[in-house]
Amino acid sequence: KSKGVGEAEMRLMRGASLAAAPLLLCSLAGAVRLSPARVPARTPPPHALLAEAAQAAAPPEWLAPAAGTALLGILGYLGATNQLWNPTTGAILPLLFLSGDSEKLAESGATTVQNEALKKFALSVTPSAWKKAYQGVDDEGVRLDPKTGEAIEGPPPLLDLPAWQGDEARELIEPEAVAVVKAMELEPIDVASVGPVDTCFVSMAPDKPADAPPLMLIHGFDSSVLEFRYVMPKLVEAGLRVEAMEWWTGGFTAREPFTKLIEQEEAKPWDLIREHQYAFWKRQLKGEKAVVLGASLGGAVALDFAAKHPECVEALILMDAGGESYAQPDPWLTSLCADPVTNLFQWRATNGLLPYPHVWAKEAGWRQALRAYLKSGGYQAVVGPQLIRTIAPPTYVLWGEEDDVLPVEDLYKYEADLPNCKAAVLIPDAQHAPALENPAFVSERIIEFTMAAAAERELPSAI
Repeated sequence: KSKGVGEAEMRLMRGASLAAAPLLLCSLAGAVRLSPARVPARTPPPHALLAEAAQAAAPPEWLAPAAGTALLGILGYLGATNQLWNPTTGAILPLLFLSGDSEKLAESGATTVQNEALKKFALSVTPSAWKKAYQGVDDEGVRLDPKTGEAIEGPPPLLDLPAWQGDEARELIEPEAVAVVKAMELEPIDVASVGPVDTCFVSMAPDKPADAPPLMLIHGFDSSVLEFRYVMPKLVEAGLRVEAMEWWTGGFTAREPFTKLIEQEEAKPWDLIREHQYAFWKRQLKGEKAVVLGASLGGAVALDFAAKHPECVEALILMDAGGESYAQPDPWLTSLCADPVTNLFQWRATNGLLPYPHVWAKEAGWRQALRAYLKSGGYQAVVGPQLIRTIAPPTYVLWGEEDDVLPVEDLYKYEADLPNCKAAVLIPDAQHAPALENPAFVSERIIEFTMAAAAERELPSAI
């Protein structure tokens, strides 16, 4: 606990920092639970920075005085009574503070207002390890050279990349991120209900292939294949083929074809995402079964894919996976909060508070796709314990021992519910993104699990 902070104040701070965290849907969006054991001692302490942010922030023009008074009263009550740990009550704050049509607010500039004091507070409650891994900054928000750890002055040299990857990707300097962004391809893939979709993916083949099935990696919500940048080289070195696609709403894959069907024809996101995964599998692997790994919300995507297409899956690997639970309230409330949470994402993007290296926030339709997904209520509506108990392929479960987005207890729920769970392993020194936080351990386990699946695999089924 930080010096000079009482229990009630700690609850208030924790509640304030968590107000939107339940709605980030297992993403890597950087909402970190404020646990007293993980808050580095700083001067000034976080509660003082929160007060500074509140004083410095001009009341947003879309927040009426009465609503502002109600917001402070609800914040005080829920924080002091520790009810903000509950996803449903915690959703009240973003509803009050960031409500409004996301398109109109973006056009008015309301979600792009930069408040340095509020940004300073957000950084103060983000542990150093997360900032360095996700945002590439030190405790003061200064960008660091990934090789030397020294502060970077001036603009970075720009990478020579195709136009479709955008300006922000050209500013990447971390060697692993640069290697992956240069390996990305963009090709149209025919998706059954959608048609051709410009799809960003990475395909890596080893020089000396092992006698093992290929790996198909599925990233989390609003993430990218860059999420796997530390583990992919190790997997290829071990002789494994790696295929990873950026699915709606993440990365550089086109969003508009999906968003249009979801908003105008009431298509379900999970159906379209599953069709896209199947089309990618068919195009890249041509009928060969794969070991499918799903991380965070990508775990729910992988479970849904395996349930509907067991003929594609040699084995499953779930890593801190959504399914047994979700970092969100019930689907109806997630839908109700779609606009305020979309506005929160936009504010974080404007202030450089999305996970490093988040280089697709300026892509066409990014904000609209986030909103459309949230309006749907999310995977919680279709992937849960009932579906998990039907999964036939052998499944391996990995979990960061300090996961601060989904409870570690979910590891054991998966172990109990999966009909063919082969292993349930805690990952040391890792939170919700083990592939970034302990890539050596994660790589070793993925290789181990894939080789185990190879020993049991059957001949690929003909399509």
